[in-house]
Amino acid sequence: MGLDRALRGLVDDRATEHTVREVLQLMSLHPGEWLPAGEVARRVEQPEAKVTVILSRLADGFVLSGDGTRFRYDRDPVVDLDIRRFLTKSEVHTRLAQDNLARFRDRYGAR
Repeated sequence: MGLDRALRGLVDDRATEHTVREVLQLMSLHPGEWLPAGEVARRVEQPEAKVTVILSRLADGFVLSGDGTRFRYDRDPVVDLDIRRFLTKSEVHTRLAQDNLARFRDRYGAR
């Protein structure tokens, strides 16, 4: 299935994108290691309910392995490429938003 399909059912906002980015970075740093949803939530400093939904969607999309309570990332070259693309796209999007905000503040002042 893949990362794109796994993320389709999630809310498309900056907060969710940020959480997905944090979860993917954490899981890719611990390949082959089973992590409970609560531990992932604690490490990315997000609500457990939100992180569990994201982890479940990633498991449904075969990005992660999971049994509903704990999840594992098994390295796969195609999935690695998908993750790197997503992380790069997300980082560029965040950087552009921050640059636009800085330009707006320079032009109109911070009120």
